[in-house]
Order: sequence, then C-alpha cells, then structure tokens
Amino acid sequence: MDRFPLALAAVLLAFGAACAPPAPDRLPPDTFAFGVYGDGPYFFWESARHRRLLADAESTNLEWLIHVGDIVWSPGSDKALRKRRSQLDALDLPVVYTPGDNEWTDRYKARGNSGDPLDHLDVLRRVFFDDPHNSFGGRPMPVTSQASSGDFTGFPENAMWQRGGFVFATLHIVGSWNGTQHFPGRTEAHDEEVELRTDAAIAWMDRAFAAAAAESASGVILIAHANVRLETGGAGGPYEPIVTALATHVSRFPGQVMFIHGDTHHQRLDQPLRDNAGTVHENFTRLETFGSPDIGWVRVVVDSIAGRVVEFEPRLVRGWF
Repeated sequence: MDRFPLALAAVLLAFGAACAPPAPDRLPPDTFAFGVYGDGPYFFWESARHRRLLADAESTNLEWLIHVGDIVWSPGSDKALRKRRSQLDALDLPVVYTPGDNEWTDRYKARGNSGDPLDHLDVLRRVFFDDPHNSFGGRPMPVTSQASSGDFTGFPENAMWQRGGFVFATLHIVGSWNGTQHFPGRTEAHDEEVELRTDAAIAWMDRAFAAAAAESASGVILIAHANVRLETGGAGGPYEPIVTALATHVSRFPGQVMFIHGDTHHQRLDQPLRDNAGTVHENFTRLETFGSPDIGWVRVVVDSIAGRVVEFEPRLVRGWF
C-alpha cells in the first residue's frame, strides 16, 4: 500500500483540526444559543471550510442556525440552490434562512442573461419555502409565516417565532439596493415587486413589535440580508422607509432590539442607529456576520431569565482544508 497518500491525508486532517475554532464555553444556566452565518460559501475552495463551519455549529448546542442570505455565489443557479438546501437539511438542527440578492435579483449578471429575476424568485420560494410553517434542516421547528397573514400571503419567506422572552422575525430585504439596480429588460413589474416586498417587510416588522408588546417580551431580533445603511438612516435610498420604521419602533420599545444582517461581508457588532438629535439608541444593537472570503459564524447567547442577549462569539473557520 502506498503510504504517501495516507500520510498526506493525516497531515491535512491535522491541519484542518488545528484551524477549527476552539470549543465554546458551556452555556450558563437559563440561557440558550443560536448561530448566524451568511454570504457564503461562494467558491469551491471555500467548500471545505463551510463543511467545518456546519460541523462546528452542529456540535455547539444551538437551538437553530440562521443563514442571512447570499447562500450561493452570484449569479446563482437552480441546481446550486437545491444542493445547498439538501446540505442544510442534513444538519441535526433547525435552519432558518432569509434570501439574499445572489439567489435571484442578481442572476441577470450571468453570461448570456439567465432569465427574469422574478422567475428566479418563484424558484427560490419553491426550493426553500415549500413548507412556510416550519423551518428546514434535519429538525424543523414551527414558525409563523407571513403567508398566513391576510395582506401579504405571497411572502412565505418572512417568518416569526418566539423563544426565551424574545420575538424573532426574518425580513426579505436584499442587497444590491434592495433589488432596485437597473438591468437589461427591467420593467415596471420589477419596480412593483420591490415596493410590495418592502411594504411586506415593514408590515412584518410592525407585527413583530406588536407581538412583543402583547407578550411583554424582553426583546425583538430582526434578521435580513441587506446592510440597510443604519448609520445614515437609509440615505434617501430604497432602504430609508425600512430604517425609518425600525427607528420609530426602537424609540418606543422598552426592551432590547437587534438587527442581524450580512451583505457587506464585514463582521461587526455596534450601535449605529441614532435619533433625529443624533443620540445613539442604547437599546439597539447591529450584528453583521462574516462573509466570503471569510467563512465563519457567530454564536449568540440569550439569557431567558434576564431577558438579555449576553454574549456574541465570532467563530471564524481558518485554513484551506
């Protein structure tokens, strides 16, 4: 038997193990954790690190894992979407996903034009939101879908659930300026889609805060793909109505509010939201997760007795294998 391939495999396995994040601390009593990642993997050389990311998350006592969008490289394909769904369904975890722009709005960038983004959006919904009343993953958990609401039944991707005194909600808000960028063949139908999807996201945000008030919840955690330019209030662009609505809710809500997103591939934790006088909203936190070429995730720990998010642990997967 040739020993060289076996020796090489042993070296690669050892290298991969050395590049894995260290084991996290055990969860304190009365807490639970969930994981967040997104904007990747994009390229084939990121696949091995992505597999190690999933293995790390699966072994870390999470209640669920969230992907914040851009689940494939742009321009994506229907085949790539189905492959990623199958990969995430193999996890022994509930998986929650909110779409990014790579999956549908930006597929016009494909060579020779890959078709209408609205057609790709229909495929995306069929692949990932075939059962809007449950997450996917190997252990689906029940969620409330906006598809069950009276006004926006066409948005199964917007989900809501509660745990430990917090209301969680996903909002379909994407990068590429929320899908407003021009492309050959853009029509009024594409502009109308942006308007309706934005209205749906704001209505779903309103419902999340209403649910939090009705339940005397400690906090609201919103999840979307787009960096909505919180620092500038949306800067007069397509995100401005979303940021305005968010700021209004934050100013009135007595508890903790978090906005989790991806899009700009810069892992950070800060408080960028300010009122009209320029004062920081102290009850608001923004978490952006890693993005390609960084492959990593963030473990978020919630104290369900104190009603507070108490820990953020970035877990970057290093190396190439």
